[in-house]
Amino acid sequence: MQTNSQTQGDNCHNWAMAPRSAIGRIGSHRAAVWAVKNLVSPLDRFIVRVSRGRMPPPSSLAVPTLLLTTVGRRSGQDRTIPLVYVREGDRYIVANARPAGERRNPWVLNLRAARSGRIKVRGETFRVSAEELDGHGIARWWPALLDVWPAFGEHFAATGERAVFVLERVAPTERSR
Repeated sequence: MQTNSQTQGDNCHNWAMAPRSAIGRIGSHRAAVWAVKNLVSPLDRFIVRVSRGRMPPPSSLAVPTLLLTTVGRRSGQDRTIPLVYVREGDRYIVANARPAGERRNPWVLNLRAARSGRIKVRGETFRVSAEELDGHGIARWWPALLDVWPAFGEHFAATGERAVFVLERVAPTERSR
């Protein structure tokens, strides 16, 4: 049986759930959506880039965070975004619920198109395959995702749009080693 910390994130402990829950609720407000999009996510990417991956994204201090890199479906260039996740073994579950007044998030569209990417989590980078969940899969993971980031629930209630993906480690091939 998995412990709460294994299910919800690498550094998540019961005593830490109250502050995380509060941060997640704040994340549903319009100003917070703007701050995450325009300040937190760029800062996360900047810190990881300038430290050459030696420092984790600052947002990982508040919620379990990974960096997902996908290939842009139009540009063909790598695109990296910090995402909240829930973990089960070698599977990382990530989600997006579109906030009211915002356009669809490009990482969702890029991941749907590529069906693979790379993640950096806890100092390790590896390739992943991506499976978008529906029905039963979403029902299974949505409550755990809401525990980590409650704002997902409010965004989904406002727009009815959400995407949930399972990212699973891909074994390296001889060519990719």
